[in-house]
Amino acid sequence: MPGDQCMAAKIAIYNDERGGASRSSADTQCKSFYAGKGVGDYIGALHNANVGGTVKAAFVAGTQITPSVECYVDSCQYWEKGNYCHASSIEVKGPHAAKTIDTDCQTFKAR
Repeated sequence: MPGDQCMAAKIAIYNDERGGASRSSADTQCKSFYAGKGVGDYIGALHNANVGGTVKAAFVAGTQITPSVECYVDSCQYWEKGNYCHASSIEVKGPHAAKTIDTDCQTFKAR
């Protein structure tokens, strides 16, 4: 995928399992993350692939892949009842991530 776009149809952000309620972005994690280091990882991620958005983005200049975002981090100012994220965009980082716990939602802002 060009750039750092996520190919998931649904992104799920959770509190870090080790710490409970999040107080910073480091306390969050993306449960939709797959390392993508081999064919098995890609096959495992197919159940949540945004195929339509990915194909459109590859052929239509300026098109963004727009997954839905579920957020279970109710200590974030963007969290809404029903576990929705109302941020205009989100950024998840984990430059050398091997598993979900290695990822952080950089958009997180404490209430």
